[in-house]
Amino acid sequence: MDIAVIIAGLGQALTYVIVGIFFIWLAKRVDDWRTKEFDDDVHIDDGNVAVGLRRAGLYLGIAIALSGAMGGSSNGFFLDVIQLLIDGLIITGFMFSSRFINDLFMLGHINNDEECVKVFQQPDGSEVVGNTAVGMVEAGMYIATGFILNGSLSGSGGTFFQGIVSAVLFFVVGQITLLLFGLFYELITPFNVRNEIKNNNLAAGIGLGGILIALGIILMSSISGPFTGWANDLAGFGIYAFFGIVMLLIFRIVIDRLLLPTTDIATEVKEDRNVAALIVVVSAINAVAIIIAFSM
Repeated sequence: MDIAVIIAGLGQALTYVIVGIFFIWLAKRVDDWRTKEFDDDVHIDDGNVAVGLRRAGLYLGIAIALSGAMGGSSNGFFLDVIQLLIDGLIITGFMFSSRFINDLFMLGHINNDEECVKVFQQPDGSEVVGNTAVGMVEAGMYIATGFILNGSLSGSGGTFFQGIVSAVLFFVVGQITLLLFGLFYELITPFNVRNEIKNNNLAAGIGLGGILIALGIILMSSISGPFTGWANDLAGFGIYAFFGIVMLLIFRIVIDRLLLPTTDIATEVKEDRNVAALIVVVSAINAVAIIIAFSM
């Protein structure tokens, strides 16, 4: 192997890492400005899990989206860096748009910012700051959006303008799909998901946030691939997304039966608030989503 080529490649990789860290820092600064009525850093230092979760989701979502922007054919190192900077700005804007959509539609009457610094009374009489269920759902929305953007930015083919329009189009289509799926998830769930999340039921937040991430993984696979024309790409997205969602819902029932043979998800969430059980179930659902995504 040519040592000079290896060193040059590592130097380029370091540049991409620096660009990625810059956009994570930029997202932090934008979110600090957006929530200037309270200090996120102070809340995180004080152990506010809700604020920590939403920030973690934001950072992971940006990294997942940027990894898609880094893929594809190269146009030369300098042009690749310029393209990555443009994509990074688009990704950052889309991430905060998804947060607004989540706050306005996904959780409806719940104000995410207020909930994440609200004081809750625990059953044992102690107090805790921050609605961790809301923080988990927001984190899930960020990460799911990151996967959608990964798919829309990772394809090749088409002009630069077509690539930008494609990213915008599939972001919008992907967000609509996430919202509709979230509403459908509420309809098929035998308890009021929003009320449980409003009441700081972390198990409910893990359930909704986790399945949004699973859907984001499937949507990433539905979107990714070379540009072949708007009609073909949208039709392919619709077919793959529908297939993936049906498979996800079917295997959710299967996982419920296999992993919780003596109980069910509804009981573990509403009655027991069993965070451990939901972590296991959601991890299995995401594992299935990965298999579905790479099988399509």
